[in-house]
Amino acid sequence: MSNIMYYIKHYLKSVTSARFRTKIKREKRHLRLLFSTNKKTSLEDFRKLLTDTLGIKKGDWLLVSSSFGNLNADFSPQEAIELLQSIVTKEGLVMMPYYPPMNSTEWAEKDNVFDMTETKSGMGVLTNVFSKMPDVHKSTHPTKAICYWGEVKLAIDQHFNSTTPFYWDSPYGELLKHGSKSLCLGLKNIPIFHAFEDILSEHYYDYYHPEKKKLKIRLPDRTEIEVSTYVHNPDIIDHCIPAGDYVRQINPPTYQRVPFGTKYVVVVDNKCLFDTVKENFRKGNTRLIK
Repeated sequence: MSNIMYYIKHYLKSVTSARFRTKIKREKRHLRLLFSTNKKTSLEDFRKLLTDTLGIKKGDWLLVSSSFGNLNADFSPQEAIELLQSIVTKEGLVMMPYYPPMNSTEWAEKDNVFDMTETKSGMGVLTNVFSKMPDVHKSTHPTKAICYWGEVKLAIDQHFNSTTPFYWDSPYGELLKHGSKSLCLGLKNIPIFHAFEDILSEHYYDYYHPEKKKLKIRLPDRTEIEVSTYVHNPDIIDHCIPAGDYVRQINPPTYQRVPFGTKYVVVVDNKCLFDTVKENFRKGNTRLIK
């Protein structure tokens, strides 16, 4: 995509609401499915893709992003999640981002309260289903929360106190330090890329508004707390190549992109990806559009 297209997308974002953009994406996906000649994918197809093709195995730590509709599945989101859990087992970990249904700046400007029980995730149906399943935990953060399942105990209660939402002392940083994989189902979004930018930038807050924002969180016991956190600056983020496109360009050794459903599934080892990104950043090759 040319730089002109990125600027067009940035302009459209600036003049449309998050709800409208979500509706347009949903309608585009509906039309794509309506006219698709691809057959429905089965749960067995999905299992073979994960284990035989992508090498997902027992003990893996997975950061999963998803657009479930693009899988063109004849199985349910819950069945997909249960399959992932059965593969990695509780010795592993399944984690999904749980962000409010608009970008961080829009959320902050509207003075919204992030209700850990009631606020729906803007990260797709799979994340919303996952968050309500047994033994799934949610981190305490107003804009960049995560949900996870597994026997490991992540430091989630103080996520709002991490240096940035994605820094080494956040749940994303814990995944990176441990060793993990990004699994992108039906889309190119790679959430852990924000951790790379925060860690590798000269100033860890380079992609955020200069000052922290005070935001409210309603805890599961219905009490409210006010926290301070950095919030991504859309004027910077929207002038970046999408992380999925950038990763495909630099093509780390463990990167796999396999057609599935109406789009594709991507997997990459996060440590390998971090090392490749670090080398590219050293050469001045970031995803910021020049």
